[in-house]
Amino acid sequence: MRIALFLCFLSLSLFAHKLNLFLDYEEDKLYIYSYFNSGSPCKNCKLELFDSKQILLKTLKTNEKGEYFLKDYENVTYVKVEAIGGHSTKGKIDNALTEAKDKKAKLKSENSLLSSIIAIALIILIFIGLKRIKR
Repeated sequence: MRIALFLCFLSLSLFAHKLNLFLDYEEDKLYIYSYFNSGSPCKNCKLELFDSKQILLKTLKTNEKGEYFLKDYENVTYVKVEAIGGHSTKGKIDNALTEAKDKKAKLKSENSLLSSIIAIALIILIFIGLKRIKR
C-alpha cells in the first residue's frame, strides 16, 4: 500500500512543469493562453504560429499574464508555445473553434428575458414540489 501511495505521489510531481495551451475566440480575436500545471502563467514565452504545411509564419511572445490576442489568424493552423527549460506545447486551431465562434454568435441573439422568466418559474415549481414532498 505504501508503495502504491508513493508511486501516486511521484506521478503527480511528473506533471509539475507541464505546459498547457488554451485557444479560444474573444471579440473576433484568437485568444491564446499558456500556463503551467501549477496554474502560474507562462510569462514572456516564445509563441510560434504555423500554417497548415508546418511553415513558420510568425514568432511572438506572451505577455505577463501568459496571454496573447491575435487579430489576423486566417492562415494560422498551429500554435506552439515554448518556455524556458525546453517545456513546450502545441495546439491546433481546427474547425471546432470556428464552430464555437458561430455558436456564441447564435447564443447572443436569443431572448434572455424570456429564458430568465422560464428559469425563475422552474425554480419556484421545484421549491413548491419539495415543500409538498416534505409534508
